[in-house]
Amino acid sequence: MITETARVVAVEGDLITVEAAIKSTCSSCQAQSDCGTGAISRALAPKTQQLTLRSPMPVTIGQDVTVGVPEEGVLSASAWLYLLPLTVFIAVFAFGNATLPSIGLSHELWGLLPAVAFTFVTYKAIAFKLKRLDKGKFQPVLLNTI
Repeated sequence: MITETARVVAVEGDLITVEAAIKSTCSSCQAQSDCGTGAISRALAPKTQQLTLRSPMPVTIGQDVTVGVPEEGVLSASAWLYLLPLTVFIAVFAFGNATLPSIGLSHELWGLLPAVAFTFVTYKAIAFKLKRLDKGKFQPVLLNTI
């Protein structure tokens, strides 16, 4: 279970809305003052995120709580959304570079067209599949109050 501390900002029956500060690894880096990525991260990234979830225990607005998300759901979704499209891109690009010269398209850039198209279709199919899966794998839960 991946846990995070959040603050309750709204309570409506057994549904609560919590707000958690988004932590960046840039804040712990030694080179953060000289890094362009850190500056962009601080300027553009949202500072908090809100989640609505069911509360099995009574909570009040302003109370700190511990929220958890099942690891297996996050890890499996990450693998599907990152590894499979990358694998498809590499495979289609390699196949395109091997077969396209036989029809007169010998430049490497021609291999990018089918690779990008297949990767986009793969990503959309995975996103559609993940939306239809059991939401319990990804649903945050209230673990305890602080």
